[in-house]
Amino acid sequence: MDACALLTSQGWRGKGHSLHQTDDSIGLAKPLLLNRKDNTKGLGTTAHFTSDQWWMNAFDEQLKGLQTSKEGGVTQTVTTGKLNAVDRGSLGKYSLYASFVRGGFLEGTALPGASPATATAGEATEARRRSKEEKALLKAARRRSKEEKTMLKAARMSSKEEKDQLKAARRRSKEEKTLLKAARMSSEEEKALLKAARREARASRRHERLEEQRKARTDEKLGLGEQEADRARRKQERRARREAKRAQNKAEACRLIGDRA
Repeated sequence: MDACALLTSQGWRGKGHSLHQTDDSIGLAKPLLLNRKDNTKGLGTTAHFTSDQWWMNAFDEQLKGLQTSKEGGVTQTVTTGKLNAVDRGSLGKYSLYASFVRGGFLEGTALPGASPATATAGEATEARRRSKEEKALLKAARRRSKEEKTMLKAARMSSKEEKDQLKAARRRSKEEKTLLKAARMSSEEEKALLKAARREARASRRHERLEEQRKARTDEKLGLGEQEADRARRKQERRARREAKRAQNKAEACRLIGDRA
């Protein structure tokens, strides 16, 4: 894995710079320094730790020098052992702990006494992070609002279409009622015309009968011959037929006018 290429792809500016995009005071600009011991001084006389366990021998020597013969007391009789050489203020050149080197402490990046610039930069980073989160939340809220508006618009359009369909159905029903009413009126008018034509035909036939009766009585009174009476009767019949045909034609014309209306 190429660590340099990976960090560069994430915005690292190179060696000597921190991982921050613009400010090197934010983050670590130098590698971490670790304390390392390069020699074997202070760890024994040989390099292998199982060859000379001097510390075990030193403690064993001290334990063997303890006297417990007196009741309630312990006395150390060995005063020239290896551990006795390590006295306060009498460390030799090659005594225990003489060859250890004390190094400095590693300091953290966020110290209590940090400079105001570092604190301000941290606050700015936190503010940018909060701003990004707020923008993301606002964008999601806008997206949800847009979806709700789209759904509401679709519902309104479907409701409008249903209203238009209901209105068209009512209009068709009203037109059908109007046509039915007109048909009923035309039927009533036809019935009235037919009734009037029949009444007129009956009156005409009654009038013809009366005329025939009167003519017959007149013929009888005048003493006309049978031939003249027959001729007059045929004439009256022809006249009656013409009158009936005229009345029928009139009724037919009235019915046609009603159908056209």
